[in-house]
Amino acid sequence: MLVAHWTFEVAQVDGRTVGDVIGGGPPAVLDGHAEVVPGPAGGALRLDGTGRAVVAAAPRLVLSQLFGFAVAFSVDLTAGPGGEWRGLFYKQVAEHDARGIGIWLYPDEPRLRVQLFTSRGPAFVDSHRRLTPGEWAHVALVVDTGGMFLYLDGELDVAVPLEHPVVTPAGPIHLGAEPGRPGLTGLLADVRVYASALDEEAVRVLAEPG
Repeated sequence: MLVAHWTFEVAQVDGRTVGDVIGGGPPAVLDGHAEVVPGPAGGALRLDGTGRAVVAAAPRLVLSQLFGFAVAFSVDLTAGPGGEWRGLFYKQVAEHDARGIGIWLYPDEPRLRVQLFTSRGPAFVDSHRRLTPGEWAHVALVVDTGGMFLYLDGELDVAVPLEHPVVTPAGPIHLGAEPGRPGLTGLLADVRVYASALDEEAVRVLAEPG
């Protein structure tokens, strides 16, 4: 079930906020280092390496491993590795609490690391495939009772079982930099959050151009 969707189209922009196209959900609030620009299909969020857009916590954005959940977006790196972990997507367990979900770029190569917070601490997985700066890539993270599954451009890149339950990520969402740390230099588009797991066919359809 799709519970939030930010397309960053002009019609959804109001000053420094971008509405959720589903309606009724919290907007993404852009800081001074983030801006909306044209994207591959609609708009995109451009980030300069320090910028972020923040989505406040809301009941509809409380995600459960029992029911499954998924996060999907398109990304275009406009700079290569910068020597530090750089955030793309970050959702806290609760306000001012631990990371519930984190997706970062490696410091020294354009690969992804995904982290979930479990009852026994962090669990993570690293992408096998590398992203290509200057080219759009589709990223989807699917989590259910069977484990976590990372897809790139509609194809399963890596999957790992989860030995311990995932702590429910109910806090705010940061697109780009998490507090006090660097973030993506590049573009994010078509950001979606699902309160159910997606199967491989659904992910493949999301990754199709246009």
